[in-house]
Amino acid sequence: MKKIFLSIFSIFVISSVDAQVLHTVNSGNFYYTPTSLTINVGDTVKWINDNGYHNVNFDINSISGSSYNNPVSFISSPTNNADMYTYVFTVSGTYQYDCSVGSHAANGMVGTIIVNGSSTALAELATTFPKSFQIFNLYGKRTTKKYNTPLIYIYEDGSSQKKFLIK
Repeated sequence: MKKIFLSIFSIFVISSVDAQVLHTVNSGNFYYTPTSLTINVGDTVKWINDNGYHNVNFDINSISGSSYNNPVSFISSPTNNADMYTYVFTVSGTYQYDCSVGSHAANGMVGTIIVNGSSTALAELATTFPKSFQIFNLYGKRTTKKYNTPLIYIYEDGSSQKKFLIK
């Protein structure tokens, strides 16, 4: 029974360590909802088309003709499909976008996504990193530090980390 519990616990820890979040933005006649969204690096944004023919344009401002100067520029193809577009944000920064179809942007179909990066500087991380108190292998069995083997470190503060130490 203990082995089963540790295996289930191990699977839970592995799947939750690097969990990214899926955010949804609805779009329709001259709107994106929410108009402003704050996410983290690695999160995914999915645009759902409630009605109409739309796209997401992170490249050139449809109103001014100027570049948005976003950390990453991209544009989706216009569509009337319900699943309009999906994008994983891997670079932090502030992104401005609009719908470049017709006069949609001029009528208010604009949005902002703020992508937060790592919140801890490396120097701060080195001084505040918690001490490990338990190490598990991928089968959920407690073990000691080993090289060339994937391990899961469970820390005092409840956080966990997958590690693969190379020697």
